Amino acid sequence: MVRLLRPAALAIGLGLALSACGQTDPNSPAHWVEKLKTGERGQAIRKLTEMAEAKNAEAVDALLAAFKEKRDQYEIVIGLAKSGDKRAVPALVEALQDTSDAKTAQLAGATLLEWKVGDHQDVYLNVAANRGAEKEMRYVALQLLAEFPPANGEATLLQILAGDPDLQPIAFNGLAAEALGKLKSTKAVDDLIFCMWLDDHLGRNEVSKCRLALNRIGPEAVVPKIIETLDRKNRKVEARARKFKFHIGGLVEAKSAELLGDMPSADAVEPLIAALGRGEEAPADVMSDPKRANAFIMGSVQKAISVANALAAIGDDRAVDPLVTLAAAKDKALEYKLTAVQQLSYLGSPKAIDPLLKLYAEEPHQLDPVSQGFRVQVGLTIVNLFDGTDAKKMEAFEKITDAALAKVDGWLTEAEAKAAAAPANEKKSAGQDVRGYKEWKSNYEEIKTKLAVVRACNTDLMCWIGKLDDPQSTVRMLAAYRLSQTKEARNTVAKALVDHIGEADLDVRNVIVFGIDRTADASAIPAIEKQRNLDDEASKKKKDLKGVVYTFDLMLARLANKPAGAAAPPAAPASA
Repeated sequence: MVRLLRPAALAIGLGLALSACGQTDPNSPAHWVEKLKTGERGQAIRKLTEMAEAKNAEAVDALLAAFKEKRDQYEIVIGLAKSGDKRAVPALVEALQDTSDAKTAQLAGATLLEWKVGDHQDVYLNVAANRGAEKEMRYVALQLLAEFPPANGEATLLQILAGDPDLQPIAFNGLAAEALGKLKSTKAVDDLIFCMWLDDHLGRNEVSKCRLALNRIGPEAVVPKIIETLDRKNRKVEARARKFKFHIGGLVEAKSAELLGDMPSADAVEPLIAALGRGEEAPADVMSDPKRANAFIMGSVQKAISVANALAAIGDDRAVDPLVTLAAAKDKALEYKLTAVQQLSYLGSPKAIDPLLKLYAEEPHQLDPVSQGFRVQVGLTIVNLFDGTDAKKMEAFEKITDAALAKVDGWLTEAEAKAAAAPANEKKSAGQDVRGYKEWKSNYEEIKTKLAVVRACNTDLMCWIGKLDDPQSTVRMLAAYRLSQTKEARNTVAKALVDHIGEADLDVRNVIVFGIDRTADASAIPAIEKQRNLDDEASKKKKDLKGVVYTFDLMLARLANKPAGAAAPPAAPASA
């Protein structure tokens, strides 16, 4: 017998069936669009974000529609950012301008930067210039302008560059500098130079960005004004120097010289030589304050280093005499003397060989490790300067080296015997003597190895290029020095050096990079950019590569101002 359902039970069953048929799929955007109008709005936005991130176009459309409602903007922009869908650009641009919601504006701007959206520069300018906007909004707008600098933005960017870092974040100055450098704004030069000595109340600065900007603008507009600053005739810099008490000690000259080393010019040689010879006596009140006294001394040393570096980069023979004089000075600390000798290797003038040979012939006392180390550096510089053509000088040099090596060998033998016989409580001290003599012996053997290579390669350019692949790093470095000093076949030399820009030994690579700077032109940019990007990625794990990356950035800026076929000619002779 069939039992019939009662009417009430039938009604309930039909209701459940109808409800099931009308329910939307919870895995579809449509389901969550309905929830946007309910108390589940927050969950709906999260679900739509997940779908948008999975490249669901309907979910992106839903988020864009929800954005127009002016609610939950931050969460919606998160979803649009994760989608990667460029249809969201207008909404992001709108959000960037919303001064009532700085948090959302910053996220929108960061997304536009990540997506490399460069075609809304007028909006970016307006936000950056809006002093009523939150600094987070202005900062991200400036980041966009630094990446995509507009030609019509120079006036706004100049105002921000000149802004007081006590009234605006100093990062604003740096981003404006970056943009103006890319625009090659000659109007920015004065404030970019001033920026080299600018910091905020926490000691933060944007020197690296301002220096890079000056390199991008190029030497024609920059060098004359840097020389003026080096000569202590830049009123604005001098006023700040006096205000913050760095007008003595060499800081002004040091940073000026760094810039002149970036943009080698024969016009800077005499001013640099004058700065190198300009000595200062620290006032009594400075020397009575340990902190200020140390700053004065360090500034003086840095001045010598930076000026010597600049003279070496220019490569003019007029720098030989002042550098040799500094190296031979009896009243100068070792830091000054070593700087002069080391930079003569980079300068590359054979005119330094004779006076350096006289220094090399001076015999330091056995118990004077400082002078012994200095003598070794003199020897290494001399062998870096030999081109292999003067057999007589090389013979005299080798004779001095052999005599020094024989003495060190004798001292080492005595020290080893003394260490073997020393009681237990003296063995550590005796062992230090043995290690010291072994290091000196290794140094002189390195000099002899290099001298043998000089004789073998002589003036054979291809031989020197081949030595860039030598198993010994000391030989590769010698080859890099020799090639950087060549006046012939510079295109061939530049190509060989660029081919070795990935050199693993960073000391050798420094010399290779120096040689590229001297011999290459803009045609080398693609290869350098490739290595720069590799080092940038590697620097995430190896922090010591950060400086290498910045060095490449400076080089790329300089090479951009040297069209293909316009590599730097040999420096002007002393009679120029």
